[in-house]
Amino acid sequence: MLQEFLADIVFVNGAVYTADAQDTVCQAVAVKGDKIIAVGSDEQIGAYAGEHTERIDLQGRMLIPGMIDSHIHPPGIALAELYEVQLFGINSLEGYLEAVKNFIARNPGIKAVFGLGWLWSAFSGEEALKGPRKEHLDTVAPDIPVALRAMDGHSWWLNSRALAVSGITRDTQAPEGGIIEKDASGEPWGILKESAIWLSLQPSHTPAEYTEGIYAFQRKMHSLGITGVLSIMGNAREPIMQAWDTLVKQGNLALHVRGAVMVQPREPLQAQFAVIDQIKEQYHSPNFQITTAKFFADGVVEGVTSYLLTPYAQAAGKGSDYCGEFLWDQDRLNEAFCLANQRGLQIHVHSTGDAATRQVLDGFAAIRSQVPAGDFRNTITHLQLVDQADIPRFKELQVIASVQPYWHFKSPNWWKYVDYRILGERAEYEYPLRSFLDQGVIIASSSDYSITPVPNPLFAIETGVTRNMYSGPALGVEDITDMDDARYLLNKAERLPVTEMIKSFTINGAYALFIEQQTGSVEVGKQADLVVLDRDLLSINPVDIDKVKVDMTFFAGKLVYSR
Repeated sequence: MLQEFLADIVFVNGAVYTADAQDTVCQAVAVKGDKIIAVGSDEQIGAYAGEHTERIDLQGRMLIPGMIDSHIHPPGIALAELYEVQLFGINSLEGYLEAVKNFIARNPGIKAVFGLGWLWSAFSGEEALKGPRKEHLDTVAPDIPVALRAMDGHSWWLNSRALAVSGITRDTQAPEGGIIEKDASGEPWGILKESAIWLSLQPSHTPAEYTEGIYAFQRKMHSLGITGVLSIMGNAREPIMQAWDTLVKQGNLALHVRGAVMVQPREPLQAQFAVIDQIKEQYHSPNFQITTAKFFADGVVEGVTSYLLTPYAQAAGKGSDYCGEFLWDQDRLNEAFCLANQRGLQIHVHSTGDAATRQVLDGFAAIRSQVPAGDFRNTITHLQLVDQADIPRFKELQVIASVQPYWHFKSPNWWKYVDYRILGERAEYEYPLRSFLDQGVIIASSSDYSITPVPNPLFAIETGVTRNMYSGPALGVEDITDMDDARYLLNKAERLPVTEMIKSFTINGAYALFIEQQTGSVEVGKQADLVVLDRDLLSINPVDIDKVKVDMTFFAGKLVYSR
């Protein structure tokens, strides 16, 4: 074969799942430069190997496309690991207080303490409804402000000093869509929810620290086989954008990054979109682009702020007719959706409650006649409760379902104490998955990291297949050996095949990011974003998928991670 047709790398003797339209499984792949030049049998690909070709014998291991997380918050916990107290893996008040106390001891002279990861399931009684009280934190930090984010990011726990520094008193009114929990006398309880969290003092970092965090984030993604992300950001001046841009300018960005910028319900819409237009133009390189407008339709079930079609259970403590709150006026939401799509922006909506999702779909339906036909790939994410009557509307309105399968089981430290208590029997039907596939809806999987503290796609793939616990050791309980183990099984009718779960992290994720022509499958002409796994996901027991390791990750034909 002529030298110009010889490969730089050939992968042979493997189980190559291509994620193409035919679900092709083959043995070998040839790569030249940054592109895949051949896919086929060992014999076919052997013809592309010359004396200078690197030959990687997969020895039966699996090769899949680089994976894509279609809803993630960079830099995740990279900055928090460096500068904040970590509460992940702790499920008790005593543990949280000990962690704060030890953090202060390790950081003498610190001016304020921030942290994240506390669980609602660690508390009982009134604190399971309102959240933990400020007085608990006062015992270990009477003089230093402490502000701790719940694992879901939708509630903050403050001590008395943090409330004082933030100017939050008994007379402070929560912004629309927010809650300042108060005790019987009207004094702040110590918990801020939803939009009220922005009343609190906030952690701040230098541009150099953000860049350091983004480098750490990229390394973590590569170690997990992830080569693309939808970076969910806050306002249009989020410093994370500059950090991504720094990697671009240094020539060190080795991820496909698309950015989503928040649109707020109570700020002037035209002005917000004018700023997004500006940053779209400012940040537009092949691997980093602003493509998406992010919206919140409601809050979260655990904070009793999801918007439901029927009231919360009595145990939620909100009375017999409380359904939560929709965070937008419908007409204003429709206007915002229209402005977004008219500008060519994808719409990406946080929605956890079935009523919220219905109204979001109503919004998409309402703007169809006002927006020129286009390829918008509008998306609803989280989808904890969805009325079955609304699922066909996703296909009809060409809406992507962005799901987080990591949560699609009865978590031993969560489901019974939070979801079931607050929702009752509805919790048995949370997180539809197969229902979307059966209606022809495109499913893109993601982690919502750092809400999911370990964003390993293999954990999510296993859970999507089994609808059961992915790792006992990771959750502090005995592991399961049977995918039908009833203790943690959540509605097994919603299980998906392994191939569909892989596609939700590869070609479907690429579609959600508008990059399916470049990546997302192992096909000739596409960028060589490839992941080598130490075992074949198609042949092992599904309950063992969480134990599979990423051996190598390639981005654009270059090795970016090796175990």
